[in-house]
This record gives sequence, structure tokens and C-alpha cells, in this order.
Amino acid sequence: MRKPTVGSVAKWVALVLFCVWTIVPIALVVLNSFKKAKDIFTTTPTLFFTPTLDNYVNAFTKANFGLFYLNSIVVALVSTVIVIVVGTFAAYALTNFRLPFANAIAGGFLLGKLVPVISILLPLFVMINAIGLRGTLAGPIIAHAALNLPFVIWLMMGFIRDVPRELAQAAMIDGCTRMQIFWKVIFPIILPGVAAAFVLSMQYSWNELLFSLQLTTLDTYTLPVGIASFVGAISVDWGLSSAAATATMVPLIIVGFFVQKHIAQGTTGGAVKG
Repeated sequence: MRKPTVGSVAKWVALVLFCVWTIVPIALVVLNSFKKAKDIFTTTPTLFFTPTLDNYVNAFTKANFGLFYLNSIVVALVSTVIVIVVGTFAAYALTNFRLPFANAIAGGFLLGKLVPVISILLPLFVMINAIGLRGTLAGPIIAHAALNLPFVIWLMMGFIRDVPRELAQAAMIDGCTRMQIFWKVIFPIILPGVAAAFVLSMQYSWNELLFSLQLTTLDTYTLPVGIASFVGAISVDWGLSSAAATATMVPLIIVGFFVQKHIAQGTTGGAVKG
């Protein structure tokens, strides 16, 4: 067996430290969600305690957390679907059609993503308020779609450019239209990119606080806004907040689990195998 080198030991140490840095805060939140207040506020952290579901029951029955959960599902899914559909077709048009100033348009989309989000808040708030959508779920849906669309277009353009042009040319010779080429040839190959864009857009919309806080009211609060409301001016309900945060993690973990194989696939692997 080879002796461990300084470089390999350093890599393992860095990996362990990164795992601890990532996993420990999440583990503490999950553990606190099952603790009573007296166990949370002990001087030394307790790993062995009598678990309770009171925090989850209170979150869904007394704190309107169920409504916040439903609002977030609607906002995240609708905005993500809009972004994926519009962004994928826009990327396909910019990379495959001979459009004037296509590169400049693509650069403009990327530039829009580089602008600080806080600078977009005021004009977007004014426009959504002017058309009467503030306080509705349509407000954060529009805001999240506008914020995610430039990134998805830029991401999908990279995936579509990697598709061998010979495949599209062969399909065109066989009599396929451009839309048939997209659905039958290009889309199966860029599916990993679509999955990655879906997860990233969903994650952003699910966790976004700033725009949701300004564009929603009590009946349309999303999860981040609802969890923030558990933080009082004097004290914080740590058990309720931990239960809400734990329940908020579950959907993204499930989505990531089901699409991980698509994200891991190569962008042109299907073309070679086919």
C-alpha cells in the first residue's frame, strides 16, 4: 500500500472539514425541531432526549405554515415551469436560428443576471403594484421568473451548442421540421441541462425572501417569509423555526434525488449511444 502523502492527507482533512461545516448546522436544526424548549436551551447541547412532534403540530396548526407551504409550492412550480419553457425555446432560437444580433441578445441576458438583485426590487415592485398584482401569488411568480430567466437561457444555450449539428442536419434531411428536430433530437440530449435548470430555478424560488417579502401579504406569504415571521423583536421560537426549516428542506431533497441521474449524464452521451 502506498504511504499517504501530505497532499492526500490535506485533501481528506479539507473534505472532512467541509462535510462538518455543511452537515452539522443542518443536523442541529433537525434535532432542535424534535426537542422541547427546555432541551434546546440547555447549556451543553443534548444529543439524547425524548423527541416530540409538538413543534411540527404547532407549525401546521397554529402558525399557518400549511398555507405558506402551499403558496411556496404554487409559486416555485409555476415560475420554474415558465422559466424552463421560455428559457429553453429562447436558447434554441438564439443558437439555431439566424437571428440578427443573437450574440448581443444573449450577452444582454447574461448582463441582466449580473445586475445586483436589490437594484431590481424597486422598479419591479412599482410595476407589479401598478398592475394590481401585489399581495397575490402572481407577483412573486413574475418576479422569480424574471430573475431566473436570464440564467436559464444562458445555461441552456451552452447545452444546446454542445449538441452535434450533424444530428439536426440528418433529421432535416429525413424531413423533420425545426420543432420535430427539437423534440425528437435535441431535447433528449439536453435533458440533463433541463433537469439542472429545473432544480436551480426551483431552489432559488423556494428559498427567495427579498422579493417575496415585499410582494406578498399574510395570505400569500411563502415559506421564507413565513419562517421569518417566527422571529420576534425580543425572542425567537427556535423549536417552531427549526420544524419549519426542516419541513422546508424536504421537497428540494426529494426533487434532487429524482433528477440526480439526469444531472450526472453527459450532454451528448445519448447521441453517441443512439
